Amino acid sequence: MFDEKMFAFQHELSSRCMKLLVAFVALLAACGLVRAQDDGMPFGPIGDADIDRLQEFAKKFDFDLKGEMARVYCCEKKVDEDALARVFIFSRQFNVLDKNARTYGQIIYSSLLRIGEVAGVDYYVKILDRQPPDVQQRVRDFLYYPNLKIPKEHRKKAEEETSRAYPTLFPKGFQFGRNDPIFAKKT
Repeated sequence: MFDEKMFAFQHELSSRCMKLLVAFVALLAACGLVRAQDDGMPFGPIGDADIDRLQEFAKKFDFDLKGEMARVYCCEKKVDEDALARVFIFSRQFNVLDKNARTYGQIIYSSLLRIGEVAGVDYYVKILDRQPPDVQQRVRDFLYYPNLKIPKEHRKKAEEETSRAYPTLFPKGFQFGRNDPIFAKKT
C-alpha cells in the first residue's frame, strides 16, 4: 500500500518538478560535481532492502516510518503536516551516518523534492521551522549533505545560488553540522 501511494504521488508531479530537478542537476554539473547526481540519490543507491532495514530500526523506537510516510503523502496534492513532523523528529534517533541514516537522508531529500514541487519549498520549510531547533538542524544537515559532494572550490558559489533560490531552506546563520554528532566531522 505504501509503494502504491508513493507511486501515485510521484506521477502527480507537474513539469515544475522536472524543471526544478533539471536546474538542480545543471547547477551541480556546472559546479564540477565529481559524481553525477542525476539519479536523485545523493545518499547512494537505496533499495527495498534498505527501506525494510530502516523500518526495523524505526520499530525499535516504536515508530512506523512506512506508515508515517504513507500518511505524509496521503491525499491528492495534500500533505499530512503532522506525519511529516513526526518523520522529522525521528531524525533524533541517528548517531552515525550509517546505512540507516543514509536511507533516512534519501527519504528526507526526496520529500523535499516531492512536497516542494506540489506545495512549494517555503511550505516544506514552514513545517520544518515548527520543529525543535535540534530537529531543524538535523533535517537541514541531511538536506545540505549532498553539497559536500561538490568540490570545495565550487561549493561557495553553489551555496550562494541555493540561498538565492531558496532563502528559507538554509537561512542566514545556518552552519552545517553545528552540534550534530552525525555531521560535525564532515565539515
